[in-house]
Amino acid sequence: MIGEQSNAAISEGCDVVDRTLSARAAIEPLGDAVAAAREVFFLGCGSSYWTGEIGSYLLAAAGVPARAEYASEFRHADPPVDEETLVVALSQSGETTETVAALERAGRRGAETAAITNTAGSTLDERAERTYVTPAGREEAVMATKTVDAAVAALYLLADRFRDGGPDLSAVGERCREALTVDLSGAVSAITATDRLYALGTGPFHGVAGEAATKFAEATRHHATPLSTLEITHGPIANSDGSAVLVFALTGDRAVYRHVLERLTDAGAETVVFRPADESYAATETIAVGRPVETALPALKLVQRLAYEGAVELGRDPDDPPELSKHVEVPAIAGQNRT
Repeated sequence: MIGEQSNAAISEGCDVVDRTLSARAAIEPLGDAVAAAREVFFLGCGSSYWTGEIGSYLLAAAGVPARAEYASEFRHADPPVDEETLVVALSQSGETTETVAALERAGRRGAETAAITNTAGSTLDERAERTYVTPAGREEAVMATKTVDAAVAALYLLADRFRDGGPDLSAVGERCREALTVDLSGAVSAITATDRLYALGTGPFHGVAGEAATKFAEATRHHATPLSTLEITHGPIANSDGSAVLVFALTGDRAVYRHVLERLTDAGAETVVFRPADESYAATETIAVGRPVETALPALKLVQRLAYEGAVELGRDPDDPPELSKHVEVPAIAGQNRT
């Protein structure tokens, strides 16, 4: 059966979320480093970059200056980091070449360094000054799901330390299990009827949109582009006729989402809206995420299922997409000692 490993990992991710959120003490050393920093940089590639973007929004909302950068670009930039900066590198394997190189460069510039990885003893674990190892366990499928769940859940715990009145995390695992039972057949039909997809989100859901585009590109092999919600109207809408567009309408800007959806419908796009259960939107398909929307994790679970089910519908195996591997190494930059 194609996608068997991905399907199992998607389900296991709910238990991984529970394990992560119940072990608050494990994230505290990283929290101490955040508390001591003037600014936090999250670095990653692929899904790890989008995880870091979610984390940057969560920390910023808690009053901690934070931003996410592609590790591959951070290597070439003149990063404004010093001894008051914390650089957190994310990589499920801990071996991603660009991420290891970027962390090392930050360390040479005097920054405090930390890692979030699923692999104890990895190169990233060894090079970082402190490491949080996620409790996801071994993940066989190339399409990362439960490892992303663990890292995002850990970032919610991290941000929770710095904010009053944050989201209730006690029922997040159960909300993820509920997402496993949602009927996605209409949405699957919408996204598999075209080979072009846009994913739109705002705030932490821009990170979810990025992860959605990554998952669909990997699993279905269709072109997928993530954008901040309103950016679709600044050019790409001209290319949206016949496209499928995912809209994560989960941050309260209802008038904005309705405006964008109206424009997309007029342009000929098929729209799939992720919405709170008590809100409605005119779209090709809508998917209720729940109310209240405490975290991005149930939406991530829906995204994973949609990518998996879309791939299976197209007869493509999300466990082993062509040209991809569980981690990426770039020999051309491995071991470079860049200043």
